[in-house]
Amino acid sequence: MSIFLLILAPGLIGIYWLIRLQICLSRMRYLIDTYGMDRKKLRKLSCKEVKLLRNSIDERRHTNDSMGLDTLIKPFRA
Repeated sequence: MSIFLLILAPGLIGIYWLIRLQICLSRMRYLIDTYGMDRKKLRKLSCKEVKLLRNSIDERRHTNDSMGLDTLIKPFRA
C-alpha cells in the first residue's frame, strides 16, 4: 500500500499545481479581455496579487466608483 502512495503522490501534487496555475491564468485572461490590461505588466504580479487586484476591481465596480476603478486599472493598461 505504501508503494502505491509513493507512486500516486507526485501525480496528485502535479495535478493540484496545474489546477492552481490554470486558475491564476484564467484570472489574468479575464483582466486582459475585460479591461484591456497589458499581459507583460500583469506577468510581474504574483497570483495572490492578481487575485487581490481583481477583487478590488470588483468591489469598485459594484459600488459604482468610476474614479477608483480608473486609478486601479490605469497602471496596467497597454
